[in-house]
Amino acid sequence: MKIVFFGSQKFFSFYKDALESAGHKMVDLEKGPDLGVIAYYGKILKSDTLKIPKYGFINIHPSLLPRYRGPSPARSAILAGDTITGVTIHITAKKVDAGAVLARKEAPINPEDNYEKLEEKLFKMGARLLPETIDGWMSGKIIPQKQDESKATYTKLIKKNDGLIDWSRGAEYIERMTRAYNPWPGTFTKMKNGKILKIKKVEVKNGILKILVVQPESKKEMSWKEFLNGYRKLYLADAR
Repeated sequence: MKIVFFGSQKFFSFYKDALESAGHKMVDLEKGPDLGVIAYYGKILKSDTLKIPKYGFINIHPSLLPRYRGPSPARSAILAGDTITGVTIHITAKKVDAGAVLARKEAPINPEDNYEKLEEKLFKMGARLLPETIDGWMSGKIIPQKQDESKATYTKLIKKNDGLIDWSRGAEYIERMTRAYNPWPGTFTKMKNGKILKIKKVEVKNGILKILVVQPESKKEMSWKEFLNGYRKLYLADAR
């Protein structure tokens, strides 16, 4: 099949290799594609564009739909403390991430997974799942299944200030923040001098948050002990 791809250039090579290895050809939109594939594109395609490929578009979404529709599924799964997430391939519809499901595959969220690691894991999984899903759908072996709207949840677009720590939250949540917001927007707090202190690495033991690595504004990363020795007179202000 002739396939047009809309998605993150960061992962394009994975999808290109997977599709071409399965005998498909990557083409531009003007070349009369048979099918369109969307993978973390971040934009809503116009209805006229969606009609160009013969079989429409399918989307690879990094969650087990209908849970975590929208722009930030991997971050949301980490923040929620989920231990399982996955990839869903569905037919693109007018309503975001609401199209009929063609395939799902689960993936574990490991304790050391930050957003960047989890995102890469899910999109490599999506690339491997894509060719067999296309073949199954085109041959009639895969029947599209409607999503259960009553179970749908939605994620928001992440903003820089989302990384500002609210110290009244539990230790486990703050630890998950440091992974969900890595590398951007990062997790940070404010010192009394108004400068930002990035909290780079933490751990939780017996419900207690232990800060391991920090980065003062305009400085290099350092251990928490080094920070306390060098900034003894600067106490952390309230985060909010």
